Amino acid sequence: MKLTAYKFLLCCPVLLTSLLSAQSQTLRGKVEDVQNTQNQFFLDCTNLPVVSSALNLNAWVGQQAILQVVNVGTATAPVLRIDAAVATTKVFDMGNLRLGQGARWEVDAPAGSFAFMFLNFTSLTSYTPFGAFGTWLLGNGAATIASGVTNAQHQFEITYTMPVIPALVGVSMTGQALVGDHGTWFFSNADCKSIE
Repeated sequence: MKLTAYKFLLCCPVLLTSLLSAQSQTLRGKVEDVQNTQNQFFLDCTNLPVVSSALNLNAWVGQQAILQVVNVGTATAPVLRIDAAVATTKVFDMGNLRLGQGARWEVDAPAGSFAFMFLNFTSLTSYTPFGAFGTWLLGNGAATIASGVTNAQHQFEITYTMPVIPALVGVSMTGQALVGDHGTWFFSNADCKSIE
């Protein structure tokens, strides 16, 4: 039986979370500060709080990074302690979500890389470590939007048209990609937009 990326994501989270939750884990993303607070931070495009005694998180606000994190919360209420960060570039860029309109979404990776794009409600984001693959942030029930191969310009692009569902206006959606760079698979940064 062939194991697709989606089936892999569905069958392994509970096992991997229990095995890896107390270990250092790689995660791509950026730190954002909680507005109108002092020294409270979260992982951009998620509902995951982040803390650090090793880094000044104010210096990392808005910077895409490869983070080394440890879940110091629980499996159901994660709090990510950031122990190290290295600046990097954005891998996944989600276009706007305007009802009935198309927008360009993009994965930037070496030419010939395979990429899956996924989408879920930001309110359903979670922390699921996958060892060397990095960290899945979209929780259960994420929709697969597209898959394809990066071109000679190192891009896989699609035009995604947001369905016309007026009840969703104002709701935040988060996307993430799974990228296969010639045999090395990794999860991208999360990106998010509010539906307009």
